Amino acid sequence: MTQLSNIRQLLTDAKLGLLPYLDNRLNEIEQSWTQLENLHLEPYDIELGECNTIAANEPRPLITQSVSLRCFITGSHENKLELLLLASELQNSLDATIFEWSNREWYQFEKPLRRPVTQITGGLDYEVVENPTYSCRLAIYREFDLIYTISF
Repeated sequence: MTQLSNIRQLLTDAKLGLLPYLDNRLNEIEQSWTQLENLHLEPYDIELGECNTIAANEPRPLITQSVSLRCFITGSHENKLELLLLASELQNSLDATIFEWSNREWYQFEKPLRRPVTQITGGLDYEVVENPTYSCRLAIYREFDLIYTISF
């Protein structure tokens, strides 16, 4: 196979991929947090979940790929409310970034993305950890579907 798969292009392409776009946005957010003490944005994790292919009267079947994104913030439990507010703001920024990327990608000429992302679901978990420097950890979960044509 000489051509990159559509899912690989959608996620990793240096100019149009979601992950490089997300990396840039998260770096901007982390830079804006430099004045906050004992607060750290950890590397995010991504998982690909359920995958369905539909070929109903389409010249090229469509794939719906579920994508799960997890971001982590560590900080002091003494500032729990502040951490929860920052996590909520980060959650909103992640959603805006995904929607923004999806709409931009969808309008490209030779686009693998067939429909923009229209729904993002997820949540937020708070846990106390043993590490004395950072005494709590927030996990932000975001899930959405990418719909693209199958690669032959």
